[in-house]
Amino acid sequence: EFGKTGVDVKIRTSVEAINPDQGSVHLSDGSVLPYDILVMATGADAVRLDIPGAGLEGVFVLRDLTHALRVKSYLNDKKCRKAVIVGAGYIGMEMCEAFRSLGIETQVIDILPRPALRWDPEFAKLMVEELNRNQVIFLPGTKPLAIEKGNDFALKLITDKGDLDADIILMGLGTKRNTKLAESIGVRMGESGAIGVDFFQRTSREEVYAVGDCCEVFHRVAGKCVYYPLGDIANKQGRTAGINIGGGAAKFAGIVGAQSFKLFNLEVAATGLTEEEAEKYGFQPVSAVLWGIPVGRPMSRGEKLGLKLVADKATGRLLGAQAVGEMGVVSRINSLSIALWSGLTLEEIGYLDLAYAPVFGGAWDAIHIAAQGLMRKLA
Repeated sequence: EFGKTGVDVKIRTSVEAINPDQGSVHLSDGSVLPYDILVMATGADAVRLDIPGAGLEGVFVLRDLTHALRVKSYLNDKKCRKAVIVGAGYIGMEMCEAFRSLGIETQVIDILPRPALRWDPEFAKLMVEELNRNQVIFLPGTKPLAIEKGNDFALKLITDKGDLDADIILMGLGTKRNTKLAESIGVRMGESGAIGVDFFQRTSREEVYAVGDCCEVFHRVAGKCVYYPLGDIANKQGRTAGINIGGGAAKFAGIVGAQSFKLFNLEVAATGLTEEEAEKYGFQPVSAVLWGIPVGRPMSRGEKLGLKLVADKATGRLLGAQAVGEMGVVSRINSLSIALWSGLTLEEIGYLDLAYAPVFGGAWDAIHIAAQGLMRKLA
């Protein structure tokens, strides 16, 4: 398909060096590509544990399609009975459901005290309960030390809390930005350590653009550039750069930090800043947590919805939100993302015109009630 549109794609080929003075890229197959405009889309690499045995068969990371295909092939070839996931972030949480759907006993370990640290402890508690409900064992405060070949199972993970048997071990420890090539030609790095770009995706070198997980993005709530390696952001940055390189005029106005994942029957989502981040960026954060139901009371079947709002005490402006529940979570966080994008205050959010039907929510939605409750704290 690329070839039909005049795009020459070289797979299984790496860049060995870039000569910015000559405007050329030197490839591992010995060829040299000249350029007028260069786009850095080098992404990020999966973090790998530097412990003995990390390279054994059956130990995987999951960052891209190639990794996913390797995991799938291994699961198809081996009769895996037990899985251990190292890291309780997004990848770790989502892979719990994938392994359990195949009938594989699953344990998750993390050196931190709770899963998905972006969310507050009261919401993380719901996640742990959901893991337990689906026979996933979560082991917080556990440090991996080594991996060995097993006896009854293919592998054994040695931790500071004891040994864990496994047929497959998945490392879900996050990502590290891949900026070596950009640094090699003197492109400026941002405060986060990722490539610094402007609103048009241009770097400090006029002829070089950067997009995706290798570069920073402007956070509209924090008011500064941050590192947020998410796929939807990469898509928008790529389109912005492409339009500008093609002679158009596109500006990527930034993000508010919206994110979500699914954990069995739980929806988990957040947007904006946490209280800790708000303090870091110079705000005076005040927060409130609402525990309610996601639908109108007559339609409720006992579903739970937790919603937390964070606002600036000085201005009443919304700074962030997070939510966990069985339904209606992502839609509410998306609404609050628009509020963050527009810089709305709690007073404005408390009377937002939201679509109402009892099957979707009350006449006073959880968003209204949470905003009005937090307003009273500011009075």
